[in-house]
Amino acid sequence: MRLPTSAPLARRAVLGAAQFAALSSLLMPLRTPAIAPRAADEFAVTLEAGPPGFSVRDLVVAVGPTGRSTLGPTGGLRPDRDGTSRVLVSDVVAGGPAAKAGIEPDAIIVAVGGVNVERESAAQVVERVQQLQDKGVALIVKDPYAFNDALNIPTKLEASSAVAPATASEPAQIIRVRKTPPDGGGGCTRQAQNGDLIEMSYEGRLADGTIFDGMELAKQRGDSTIQFVLGRQPGGQFPPSWDVGMVGMCVGERRTISVPPVLGFGKLGLPKRGVPPDAALVYDVELLGVNGLRY
Repeated sequence: MRLPTSAPLARRAVLGAAQFAALSSLLMPLRTPAIAPRAADEFAVTLEAGPPGFSVRDLVVAVGPTGRSTLGPTGGLRPDRDGTSRVLVSDVVAGGPAAKAGIEPDAIIVAVGGVNVERESAAQVVERVQQLQDKGVALIVKDPYAFNDALNIPTKLEASSAVAPATASEPAQIIRVRKTPPDGGGGCTRQAQNGDLIEMSYEGRLADGTIFDGMELAKQRGDSTIQFVLGRQPGGQFPPSWDVGMVGMCVGERRTISVPPVLGFGKLGLPKRGVPPDAALVYDVELLGVNGLRY
């Protein structure tokens, strides 16, 4: 294993460009170790003793003065001040232990030896691996495409991904999506993607079932449906979890999006709607149209 060097960005943005920016800019500080995969896009492997056969690099999401996030190598940025970071696998040696374990370039290193490393640098991850490699290295690895792929494959009815590691007082923040295909079984001819104008209906509720938002409130404002541009909405206009969890939807499809606090209303909550601080949310959404057409 070698220390990371500057390299081009991953061939596809982690979780998709808009989703990576939305999720990673909200990462929380590390407090406790991760000892098992937390979501469907993570897997555990133990590499055989010896050189692990992969190299890593840093990827930082820098948050600028406008609040927008950009992807790029570290470039001298301090993740704790300028944004958040992940450690990505940059190269895998053919036939080596990492390749045999199914690790591929662009995979995210989540944990080494049972310790969460999501807030560490590539150099720190390399050091941890080198300390353990003589006895074999236990890793938790995140497939950077699995969540987005699951959202876009109609036959996959569930998807989940950890948004942020656990802290001393909170569990890992995980978004979960459960799909219900369109009625009638007619198939899907057009899936919603970032940049599409989508028309939808929804209901928002707390984990205990209390409804805090939905079409009844929208109808009071004269709206029979909600429309917005997926992945490109102005900050705060609609829940960021919609940008993350509605990609790949077919017209007529319904989804239940279970939202962790970091993608909801966070520590402030939404008192005027009865949402307490650090509340997990559930949105039931239905896609009614894409770009003005109801396919």
